[in-house]
Amino acid sequence: GSGMLAPVARRWKDQVNEIAKAGAGFEFLPEADHNALAALVNPPMLEKVFTIFLSAPADHPRNQKRVVLTRQAFLAAGFNTDIFNAVGESPLEQMWTMLHFGDYLAFYLAIAYGMDPTPVEALQGFKKTLRSGG
Repeated sequence: GSGMLAPVARRWKDQVNEIAKAGAGFEFLPEADHNALAALVNPPMLEKVFTIFLSAPADHPRNQKRVVLTRQAFLAAGFNTDIFNAVGESPLEQMWTMLHFGDYLAFYLAIAYGMDPTPVEALQGFKKTLRSGG
């Protein structure tokens, strides 16, 4: 995600981690073009990676173009990828609908993995160990 969608992309990553108990990453454009594109040379576990680019009508036109071009680079490197386009009339509506969709995505991913999306046992255990001084 870029611009106003960068925090939304971070939220998607956090929700997938916490609710679906699954690995997820987050990069924001244009910074990802400096870092993530370089990493396409030696991609780890390529067949298990799926990259979603977030886009919105309210994005700056240069960032909209950046999403398309960066996705093309990922496709050329063999990554599975797609673009999720926000809906809504205003930038706030676009962010809000995209936030909700990310929450649903994480919830249904948890269900697909057979996970209960509510407890975060790893965090509960970590906090207990932290409290005990261990």
